Amino acid sequence: MRRVMLLITAIGVALLLVSGVAIAAPIGMLKQFKVPTSGSSPQHITQASDGNFWFTESFVNDQNATPHKVGHITPGGEVTEFNVCDFCFPTDIVQGSDGILYFTKNDASLGRIITDGTVLPDIPEPFSPNGNGLDAHGDDIWFTDFNNHSVWRYNIPTDAFTEFPAPTTVPVDVAVAPDGIAWFTDTNGQIGRLDPTTGVVSEIDVEGFPREINIASDGAVWFTERFSQAVGRINPVPSPNANDVRLFQVDGGPEDIAPAADGSMWITRFDAGNIARITPEGVITTQSKAVKGGGPFGITVAPNGDPWFTMLGVDKIATFKLR
Repeated sequence: MRRVMLLITAIGVALLLVSGVAIAAPIGMLKQFKVPTSGSSPQHITQASDGNFWFTESFVNDQNATPHKVGHITPGGEVTEFNVCDFCFPTDIVQGSDGILYFTKNDASLGRIITDGTVLPDIPEPFSPNGNGLDAHGDDIWFTDFNNHSVWRYNIPTDAFTEFPAPTTVPVDVAVAPDGIAWFTDTNGQIGRLDPTTGVVSEIDVEGFPREINIASDGAVWFTERFSQAVGRINPVPSPNANDVRLFQVDGGPEDIAPAADGSMWITRFDAGNIARITPEGVITTQSKAVKGGGPFGITVAPNGDPWFTMLGVDKIATFKLR
Protein backbone atom coordinates (compact mmCIF):
# COMPACT_ATOMS: atom_id res chain seq x y z
CA MET A 1 0.00 0.00 0.00
CA ARG A 2 1.38 3.35 -0.95
CA ARG A 3 1.60 5.63 2.06
CA VAL A 4 2.55 9.04 0.79
CA MET A 5 1.82 12.34 2.44
CA LEU A 6 1.17 15.24 0.10
CA LEU A 7 0.64 18.73 1.40
CA ILE A 8 -1.55 21.13 -0.51
CA THR A 9 -0.31 24.51 0.67
CA ALA A 10 -2.39 27.57 1.10
CA ILE A 11 -0.91 28.97 -2.12
CA GLY A 12 -3.60 28.86 -4.77
CA VAL A 13 -6.33 27.87 -2.34
CA ALA A 14 -9.23 30.25 -2.67
CA LEU A 15 -10.23 30.96 0.91
CA LEU A 16 -13.21 33.22 1.37
CA LEU A 17 -14.25 34.29 4.83
CA VAL A 18 -17.78 35.63 4.90
CA SER A 19 -18.59 37.49 8.08
CA GLY A 20 -21.83 38.40 9.71
CA VAL A 21 -24.02 35.59 8.35
CA ALA A 22 -27.60 36.56 9.13
CA ILE A 23 -29.65 34.09 11.15
CA ALA A 24 -33.20 33.64 9.88
CA ALA A 25 -36.21 33.73 12.17
CA PRO A 26 -37.41 30.39 13.59
CA ILE A 27 -40.00 28.52 11.53
CA GLY A 28 -41.51 25.04 11.70
CA MET A 29 -42.31 23.10 14.85
CA LEU A 30 -39.78 21.66 17.28
CA LYS A 31 -40.74 18.38 18.96
CA GLN A 32 -38.70 17.00 21.85
CA PHE A 33 -38.61 13.50 23.35
CA LYS A 34 -36.97 12.59 26.65
CA VAL A 35 -34.46 9.73 26.79
CA PRO A 36 -35.49 7.65 29.85
CA THR A 37 -32.01 7.27 31.37
CA SER A 38 -30.96 10.35 33.31
CA GLY A 39 -27.54 11.65 32.32
CA SER A 40 -27.55 9.66 29.07
CA SER A 41 -26.15 12.60 27.05
CA PRO A 42 -27.21 11.40 23.57
CA GLN A 43 -24.50 12.23 21.07
CA HIS A 44 -24.64 11.02 17.43
CA ILE A 45 -27.70 9.84 15.51
CA THR A 46 -28.50 8.04 12.24
CA GLN A 47 -31.59 6.61 10.59
CA ALA A 48 -31.51 2.85 9.98
CA SER A 49 -33.33 0.59 7.55
CA ASP A 50 -36.03 -0.15 10.16
CA GLY A 51 -37.13 3.49 9.93
CA ASN A 52 -36.01 4.28 13.45
CA PHE A 53 -33.38 6.82 14.46
CA TRP A 54 -30.51 5.19 16.34
CA PHE A 55 -28.33 7.17 18.70
CA THR A 56 -25.42 6.74 21.08
CA GLU A 57 -25.49 7.66 24.76
CA SER A 58 -22.16 9.11 25.82
CA PHE A 59 -23.00 9.71 29.51
CA VAL A 60 -21.10 12.98 29.59
CA ASN A 61 -23.36 14.26 32.36
CA ASP A 62 -23.19 11.16 34.56
CA GLN A 63 -19.87 9.32 34.59
CA ASN A 64 -21.23 6.74 37.07
CA ALA A 65 -24.22 5.64 34.99
CA THR A 66 -23.91 1.94 34.06
CA PRO A 67 -24.51 -0.04 31.97
CA HIS A 68 -23.99 2.22 28.98
CA LYS A 69 -26.39 2.20 26.08
CA VAL A 70 -27.38 2.74 22.48
CA GLY A 71 -30.97 3.73 21.82
CA HIS A 72 -33.48 4.25 19.07
CA ILE A 73 -36.50 6.47 18.65
CA THR A 74 -39.41 5.72 16.35
CA PRO A 75 -40.77 8.43 14.01
CA GLY A 76 -43.63 8.69 16.49
CA GLY A 77 -41.28 9.49 19.38
CA GLU A 78 -41.10 6.19 21.30
CA VAL A 79 -37.63 5.70 22.79
CA THR A 80 -36.05 2.31 23.54
CA GLU A 81 -32.59 1.83 25.05
CA PHE A 82 -30.26 -1.17 24.81
CA ASN A 83 -27.40 -2.05 27.14
CA VAL A 84 -24.29 -2.48 24.97
CA CYS A 85 -21.52 -2.66 27.60
CA ASP A 86 -20.96 -2.58 31.34
CA PHE A 87 -18.82 0.54 31.16
CA CYS A 88 -17.99 2.28 27.91
CA PHE A 89 -18.77 5.53 26.15
CA PRO A 90 -20.47 5.01 22.75
CA THR A 91 -20.01 7.96 20.41
CA ASP A 92 -20.65 7.75 16.65
CA ILE A 93 -22.97 5.27 14.88
CA VAL A 94 -23.73 4.18 11.29
CA GLN A 95 -25.48 1.27 9.57
CA GLY A 96 -23.43 -1.03 7.37
CA SER A 97 -24.38 -2.77 4.15
CA ASP A 98 -25.19 -5.90 6.19
CA GLY A 99 -27.94 -4.06 8.07
CA ILE A 100 -25.95 -4.07 11.30
CA LEU A 101 -25.39 -0.83 13.18
CA TYR A 102 -21.73 -0.16 14.02
CA PHE A 103 -20.65 2.25 16.72
CA THR A 104 -17.37 3.55 18.07
CA LYS A 105 -16.58 3.84 21.74
CA ASN A 106 -13.70 4.51 24.04
CA ASP A 107 -12.20 1.03 23.96
CA ALA A 108 -10.39 -0.94 21.25
CA SER A 109 -13.30 -2.43 19.37
CA LEU A 110 -16.20 -1.63 17.07
CA GLY A 111 -19.53 -2.17 18.75
CA ARG A 112 -22.39 -3.81 16.85
CA ILE A 113 -26.13 -4.02 17.32
CA ILE A 114 -28.93 -5.42 15.14
CA THR A 115 -32.08 -3.40 14.53
CA ASP A 116 -34.08 -5.85 16.69
CA GLY A 117 -31.92 -4.79 19.64
CA THR A 118 -29.62 -7.83 19.73
CA VAL A 119 -26.12 -6.78 20.76
CA LEU A 120 -23.44 -8.66 18.81
CA PRO A 121 -19.86 -9.31 19.97
CA ASP A 122 -17.49 -6.43 19.37
CA ILE A 123 -15.12 -6.57 16.43
CA PRO A 124 -11.60 -6.56 17.86
CA GLU A 125 -9.31 -3.91 16.45
CA PRO A 126 -5.52 -3.65 16.39
CA PHE A 127 -5.58 -0.26 18.14
CA SER A 128 -7.71 1.95 20.32
CA PRO A 129 -9.90 4.31 18.26
CA ASN A 130 -10.99 6.17 21.40
CA GLY A 131 -14.49 6.80 20.10
CA ASN A 132 -13.73 8.63 16.89
CA GLY A 133 -16.01 9.55 13.96
CA LEU A 134 -17.07 6.95 11.40
CA ASP A 135 -18.94 6.59 8.13
CA ALA A 136 -20.26 3.79 5.92
CA HIS A 137 -19.61 3.45 2.19
CA GLY A 138 -20.54 0.32 0.26
CA ASP A 139 -19.28 -2.69 2.20
CA ASP A 140 -16.83 -0.59 4.20
CA ILE A 141 -16.95 1.06 7.60
CA TRP A 142 -14.52 3.97 7.87
CA PHE A 143 -13.29 5.55 11.09
CA THR A 144 -10.59 7.86 12.37
CA ASP A 145 -7.89 7.15 14.93
CA PHE A 146 -6.43 10.36 16.30
CA ASN A 147 -4.30 8.53 18.88
CA ASN A 148 -2.34 6.79 16.13
CA HIS A 149 -2.67 9.44 13.40
CA SER A 150 -4.49 7.16 10.97
CA VAL A 151 -7.72 6.61 9.10
CA TRP A 152 -8.98 3.01 9.05
CA ARG A 153 -11.27 0.96 6.83
CA TYR A 154 -13.10 -2.16 7.93
CA ASN A 155 -14.44 -4.34 5.10
CA ILE A 156 -17.53 -6.25 6.19
CA PRO A 157 -17.41 -9.28 3.81
CA THR A 158 -13.71 -10.00 4.40
CA ASP A 159 -13.64 -8.97 8.07
CA ALA A 160 -10.37 -7.14 7.27
CA PHE A 161 -8.93 -3.86 8.53
CA THR A 162 -6.77 -1.53 6.43
CA GLU A 163 -4.79 1.31 7.95
CA PHE A 164 -4.07 4.53 6.06
CA PRO A 165 -1.40 6.40 8.05
CA ALA A 166 -1.49 10.18 8.12
CA PRO A 167 1.42 10.88 10.49
CA THR A 168 1.16 14.67 10.62
CA THR A 169 -2.61 14.76 11.23
CA VAL A 170 -4.94 14.38 14.19
CA PRO A 171 -8.05 12.90 12.48
CA VAL A 172 -11.38 13.42 14.24
CA ASP A 173 -14.29 12.73 11.87
CA VAL A 174 -14.56 11.13 8.42
CA ALA A 175 -17.05 11.25 5.52
CA VAL A 176 -16.78 9.22 2.33
CA ALA A 177 -17.90 10.79 -0.94
CA PRO A 178 -19.80 8.83 -3.61
CA ASP A 179 -16.56 8.48 -5.60
CA GLY A 180 -14.93 6.66 -2.67
CA ILE A 181 -12.65 9.49 -1.55
CA ALA A 182 -12.48 9.71 2.24
CA TRP A 183 -12.44 13.23 3.67
CA PHE A 184 -11.55 13.85 7.29
CA THR A 185 -11.15 16.69 9.76
CA ASP A 186 -7.77 17.39 11.29
CA THR A 187 -7.57 19.46 14.47
CA ASN A 188 -4.31 20.96 13.19
CA GLY A 189 -6.46 23.29 11.09
CA GLN A 190 -6.69 21.17 7.96
CA ILE A 191 -9.05 18.95 6.00
CA GLY A 192 -7.59 15.66 4.83
CA ARG A 193 -8.34 13.94 1.54
CA LEU A 194 -7.56 10.21 1.30
CA ASP A 195 -7.59 8.27 -1.96
CA PRO A 196 -8.01 4.63 -0.85
CA THR A 197 -6.85 3.27 -4.22
CA THR A 198 -3.40 4.74 -3.73
CA GLY A 199 -3.23 5.47 -0.01
CA VAL A 200 -2.25 9.05 -0.79
CA VAL A 201 -3.29 11.64 1.79
CA SER A 202 -3.33 15.34 0.88
CA GLU A 203 -4.30 18.21 3.12
CA ILE A 204 -6.02 21.54 2.68
CA ASP A 205 -5.31 24.33 5.12
CA VAL A 206 -8.57 25.81 6.44
CA GLU A 207 -7.37 27.36 9.70
CA GLY A 208 -9.43 27.01 12.88
CA PHE A 209 -10.28 23.67 14.51
CA PRO A 210 -12.36 21.46 12.17
CA ARG A 211 -14.60 18.94 13.95
CA GLU A 212 -17.45 17.23 12.06
CA ILE A 213 -17.57 16.64 8.30
CA ASN A 214 -20.14 15.49 5.75
CA ILE A 215 -20.87 15.39 2.02
CA ALA A 216 -23.66 17.53 0.52
CA SER A 217 -26.11 16.22 -2.08
CA ASP A 218 -24.26 18.27 -4.72
CA GLY A 219 -20.92 16.63 -3.81
CA ALA A 220 -19.46 19.54 -1.84
CA VAL A 221 -17.55 18.74 1.34
CA TRP A 222 -18.75 20.59 4.45
CA PHE A 223 -17.22 20.81 7.91
CA THR A 224 -17.81 22.61 11.21
CA GLU A 225 -15.48 24.62 13.42
CA ARG A 226 -17.37 24.88 16.69
CA PHE A 227 -14.70 26.75 18.62
CA SER A 228 -13.80 28.98 15.67
CA GLN A 229 -17.49 29.80 15.10
CA ALA A 230 -17.43 28.82 11.43
CA VAL A 231 -18.76 26.38 8.85
CA GLY A 232 -16.71 25.50 5.80
CA ARG A 233 -17.49 24.32 2.27
CA ILE A 234 -15.01 22.73 -0.14
CA ASN A 235 -15.56 22.25 -3.85
CA PRO A 236 -13.94 18.83 -4.41
CA VAL A 237 -13.49 19.32 -8.15
CA PRO A 238 -9.88 20.44 -8.74
CA SER A 239 -9.43 23.88 -10.27
CA PRO A 240 -6.34 25.19 -12.12
CA ASN A 241 -4.97 26.37 -8.78
CA ALA A 242 -6.31 24.21 -5.95
CA ASN A 243 -9.52 23.25 -4.21
CA ASP A 244 -12.00 26.04 -3.63
CA VAL A 245 -12.51 26.58 0.11
CA ARG A 246 -15.05 28.92 1.66
CA LEU A 247 -15.49 29.65 5.35
CA PHE A 248 -18.70 31.16 6.67
CA GLN A 249 -18.85 32.68 10.13
CA VAL A 250 -21.69 31.05 12.04
CA ASP A 251 -21.97 31.75 15.76
CA GLY A 252 -23.65 29.56 18.35
CA GLY A 253 -21.03 26.79 18.29
CA PRO A 254 -21.69 24.81 15.08
CA GLU A 255 -21.03 21.15 15.93
CA ASP A 256 -22.46 18.47 13.61
CA ILE A 257 -23.60 18.78 10.01
CA ALA A 258 -25.89 16.76 7.73
CA PRO A 259 -27.03 17.12 4.10
CA ALA A 260 -30.45 18.22 2.89
CA ALA A 261 -31.73 17.22 -0.55
CA ASP A 262 -31.13 20.59 -2.22
CA GLY A 263 -27.39 21.03 -1.60
CA SER A 264 -27.90 22.91 1.66
CA MET A 265 -26.79 21.56 5.03
CA TRP A 266 -28.26 21.35 8.51
CA ILE A 267 -26.01 22.22 11.43
CA THR A 268 -26.38 21.85 15.18
CA ARG A 269 -25.49 24.98 17.17
CA PHE A 270 -24.38 23.61 20.52
CA ASP A 271 -24.06 26.89 22.39
CA ALA A 272 -27.10 28.57 20.83
CA GLY A 273 -29.34 25.58 21.63
CA ASN A 274 -30.85 25.14 18.17
CA ILE A 275 -30.25 23.93 14.61
CA ALA A 276 -30.05 25.89 11.36
CA ARG A 277 -29.98 25.30 7.61
CA ILE A 278 -27.22 26.90 5.53
CA THR A 279 -27.17 27.24 1.74
CA PRO A 280 -24.12 26.66 -0.51
CA GLU A 281 -23.70 30.44 -0.53
CA GLY A 282 -23.47 30.54 3.26
CA VAL A 283 -26.92 31.97 3.95
CA ILE A 284 -28.85 30.75 7.00
CA THR A 285 -32.40 30.35 5.72
CA THR A 286 -34.07 28.41 8.52
CA GLN A 287 -33.53 27.78 12.19
CA SER A 288 -35.41 26.04 14.97
CA LYS A 289 -36.50 27.48 18.27
CA ALA A 290 -33.63 27.59 20.78
CA VAL A 291 -33.67 25.45 23.91
CA LYS A 292 -31.59 26.91 26.72
CA GLY A 293 -28.88 24.45 27.75
CA GLY A 294 -30.10 21.95 25.17
CA GLY A 295 -26.67 21.38 23.64
CA PRO A 296 -27.71 20.12 20.18
CA PHE A 297 -24.99 17.74 19.03
CA GLY A 298 -25.51 15.03 16.38
CA ILE A 299 -27.89 15.44 13.44
CA THR A 300 -29.36 13.48 10.53
CA VAL A 301 -32.06 14.29 7.97
CA ALA A 302 -35.05 12.02 7.31
CA PRO A 303 -36.20 11.27 3.74
CA ASN A 304 -39.08 13.75 4.16
CA GLY A 305 -36.56 16.51 4.85
CA ASP A 306 -37.12 16.86 8.59
CA PRO A 307 -33.90 16.94 10.63
CA TRP A 308 -33.57 14.79 13.75
CA PHE A 309 -30.94 15.63 16.31
CA THR A 310 -29.66 14.86 19.78
CA MET A 311 -29.76 17.31 22.66
CA LEU A 312 -26.81 16.28 24.77
CA GLY A 313 -27.37 18.84 27.50
CA VAL A 314 -30.94 17.82 28.40
CA ASP A 315 -31.03 14.07 27.51
CA LYS A 316 -33.46 14.50 24.62
CA ILE A 317 -33.96 13.59 20.98
CA ALA A 318 -35.64 16.28 18.90
CA THR A 319 -37.04 16.73 15.41
CA PHE A 320 -37.79 19.93 13.54
CA LYS A 321 -41.04 19.50 11.62
CA LEU A 322 -40.90 21.71 8.54
CA ARG A 323 -44.37 20.99 7.19
